[in-house]
Amino acid sequence: MRFMGRPSSHRHRVVALAMSCCVGLASVPHVASALPPPKGAAPKKPIKPGSPEDAKRIEARNHYADAEARFSAGDFEGAFAQYKAANDILMAPQTLYKMAVCLDKLDKTNDAISAYQAFLGSSPPASMDAKVNEVTARVADLKKKLPAVLKVKSDPPAAAVALDGVPQPGVTPLDIKTTSGHHRIRVSSAGYDPYERDIDLEPGSEMIFEAPLPKSSAETPAPPPAVAVEPPPAEKPAAPEAEPRSNAPAFVVLGLAGAGAVVGTIFGVKALGEKSDYDNAPPQTRTADQADAVERDALIADMALGAALTLGVTGIVLLVSNSGSSSADKSAHAAAKSSFQLSPLFAGGKAGAAATLRF
Repeated sequence: MRFMGRPSSHRHRVVALAMSCCVGLASVPHVASALPPPKGAAPKKPIKPGSPEDAKRIEARNHYADAEARFSAGDFEGAFAQYKAANDILMAPQTLYKMAVCLDKLDKTNDAISAYQAFLGSSPPASMDAKVNEVTARVADLKKKLPAVLKVKSDPPAAAVALDGVPQPGVTPLDIKTTSGHHRIRVSSAGYDPYERDIDLEPGSEMIFEAPLPKSSAETPAPPPAVAVEPPPAEKPAAPEAEPRSNAPAFVVLGLAGAGAVVGTIFGVKALGEKSDYDNAPPQTRTADQADAVERDALIADMALGAALTLGVTGIVLLVSNSGSSSADKSAHAAAKSSFQLSPLFAGGKAGAAATLRF
């Protein structure tokens, strides 16, 4: 190597400087390893490859990785089992936190609170301060959801209980699970004054409520039995004089019956003739109007004859009742008003009439 234009003393200085740098860099690792550990930090034990500690750490990492995959997939039950397996091998605040989150996702409120408190008691590192604040607020919210247990006792027992105006099933002694906060409880029993109080229940608490029921002060003696007094016998009103009945309604009804018989006979003969003509006519000459005429005339005949029969029977009954009734029967029915009503009846292609007579 030649250094053109430089004196030899300067070349010697450059070579010496380069050699000293190489020696200094080679000695740095040895100097660093010889330094004491930082103040307050425990020296780490070197883990030999294949040692039991190394195997446990690898197993714990495998369980934790499996738990993370299950947690991301929404399998919180399986994730909790894998987190717990990892924590049993090598306990870590991060693992305790993830176990508590799994229980929270599964709505296991009591277990989630216990797991969150275990995480807070594991002295999490400063890097997890945000998680600590989050867990503290979450535990307070979960405690508000815990039901309270109210144990109600009464003297005498077997009393009814109402909470906030709602009757509770069963009688005292009675255990009631309810929400925390302010409530109104009422204990009552027959023959005793009710016992009513306001109470405040803490989340997850258990309260014993004793209700001494005083004897009822509103009891009144039963009234004496009433003595039955027989009313004086009522005087029978004098029977009114019998009014003679007229046979005019009977003759009118019989006249209508005769008219119905005549009309029914006429239309019946007409219907029979039309039916005979219709049956004797060739099939190709038969018309729907002919069939309708036969059916119409037959219907009119049935109605007229039915009405005639009904009216005839009614007229005969009127005549017989007027002529055969005694003077006592006439006086008994004198105050009643007689009426007559005729109603047509249609059923199954046939027709008739119904008569109603009141006398």
